[in-house]
Amino acid sequence: MKTIILIRHSEPIKDRTIPTAELPLSEQGHIKAQELFSLDVFRSVEAVYTSPYRRAYSTAEKLSDRLKVDERFRERELGNPDTLNAEFWNRQYEDHNYKNVDGESLNDTKERMTSAINEIISAVQDGNTVAIISHAAAICAFLLNWCTIEVMDVQKKLRKITYQGDVVINGIIATPSAFVLEFENEQLCRIKYIDKQASCNN
Repeated sequence: MKTIILIRHSEPIKDRTIPTAELPLSEQGHIKAQELFSLDVFRSVEAVYTSPYRRAYSTAEKLSDRLKVDERFRERELGNPDTLNAEFWNRQYEDHNYKNVDGESLNDTKERMTSAINEIISAVQDGNTVAIISHAAAICAFLLNWCTIEVMDVQKKLRKITYQGDVVINGIIATPSAFVLEFENEQLCRIKYIDKQASCNN
C-alpha cells in the first residue's frame, strides 16, 4: 500500500493587500500546523512536497526541513477578482470546466494536480507515505477523480465530499487539515479526512 497525505496549508493572516502567493501564516497558523503534525499519521512520512505559496511552504517546514517544491501544487488560478462571488463559487462545482478569463477551471487544476501526484505514486515504494501541502480548491479538484463535491453553503464555503457513497467531510476544510489517501496497485482504495480538532474530540 502507498499513502498520499494531501494537506491544506495552515491558517494565513487576513490581509487582502498582500498577493495571495505571498500570504504568511498567522501566529495561530504556526501553532495549528505543529499541533496537526503531532498526530501519529505524520510520523511515517518519508517525503514532503509543497506548493511554492508562502503559507503552504511555511506549513510544510513544520513537518520537514527537506522539502520538494512543485509549482503544480499551487492554488487554483481564479482569474478576474471582480466576478468571484457566490454564483461563481457555486457554479464551479456544477460545471467543472467553468472558469474566468485568465483563470483555471476545476478540470484544469485537476489535470495538473493529477499529473504531479501520479508521478509521485509511481515513484514511491509500497509501504511508504508521502505528504503534499497544497490548497483547498486544488485538493478538491484532485479529489474529483473519485469523489462528488456538493456546495452546502456558498457564503460559509461548506462542502460535502463523498467517496463511494460515504461522506468524507461535510463542512469547512480546516486550515490546516488533511486527506489521507491509500492506494493498492496504483488504485485508490480509501480516503480519510483528519484535522486536529476532530481528532481531539474523538
